[in-house]
Amino acid sequence: MSTPIKLAGLLPKAIVSVSVSALLILVTGLCVFTPSLLLLRQLSDYTFYIMLGMLVLGFTAFLVRQERIMMVSLLCCCVLCLHLKGSANKQMRLAVVTSNPSLKISHISLGNAENDYDKVIDYIAHLDADIISFQELTPDWNAQLIKKLSPEYKYIRTMTRLDPYGMGFFSKIAFQSLDTIYFHDVPALIGSIMLTNDHLCTIVSCTVIPPVNQAAFAMISKHFTYLTDYMKNFEGSVIVLGDLHLPPWAAEIQQFKVQANLLDSRRDTNPRNLDGSFSLPRIPVEHIFYGHKFECTSFSELGNGVVGRLGITGTYQIHNSDVESVQ
Repeated sequence: MSTPIKLAGLLPKAIVSVSVSALLILVTGLCVFTPSLLLLRQLSDYTFYIMLGMLVLGFTAFLVRQERIMMVSLLCCCVLCLHLKGSANKQMRLAVVTSNPSLKISHISLGNAENDYDKVIDYIAHLDADIISFQELTPDWNAQLIKKLSPEYKYIRTMTRLDPYGMGFFSKIAFQSLDTIYFHDVPALIGSIMLTNDHLCTIVSCTVIPPVNQAAFAMISKHFTYLTDYMKNFEGSVIVLGDLHLPPWAAEIQQFKVQANLLDSRRDTNPRNLDGSFSLPRIPVEHIFYGHKFECTSFSELGNGVVGRLGITGTYQIHNSDVESVQ
């Protein structure tokens, strides 16, 4: 009688093991091949956290000797890791710094900043960026930024709003042109500078509506198509940056990069802070994309425990092939 009793005891464990493994495979498949249902689209935003959860589950299953769950969870973790890596820049390393003309640009989302103007602006002033792009720029922030940054950043264009769509450029380099375009009342601020006598660079600060429903996702795709068509007439190099409310692995972001022929500054989903410390894992929705005439030599998160999470910053130098063609 002992054998049937043992089999009866093993049967529920096997069912649990198979059920958990099947659930892990299903979740992984939904993260990689996400249907157009809103709930599943929102679930896919948390792919990075799901990957970390599967890693923890795999080691936990190893400790309690659940071999099937361990193998499946670690395999799913690897699949998600490759999926996330595929959404970022394929080059593992940043470009080597050369003597080619370069541009350091920072993106700041003021909606994430603490309300202590002095501490936040002091942190921003020490970034030593050539151009700072601000989003969620309110009249109060605008007044404080102009007051304290204008001695160093002499070329300023701001557009303040009480909703999240206020924007501004603070630049050490004179603008050749400045323009604002709108897609259903959502603005994009566009400025052009000369990096050299023969090299024009256009910077596009843009954002989109929050992806709160299925119609919003469709509107975001149309917005990216609109921006892509507008940028087709650009000469020289291009940098596109802003809070786009979507992670790098979102289908809309991936399609936008392909259509606009842009590269992602991110090499991983959780880059280090500017001071070299690691930031807490989060969903990365701020982006700096750049055209093929540039190469990225640095990329970091901005912020700390005092000022909060502010945004991202990167340095971009003209590609050797473009320098040689000019010469």
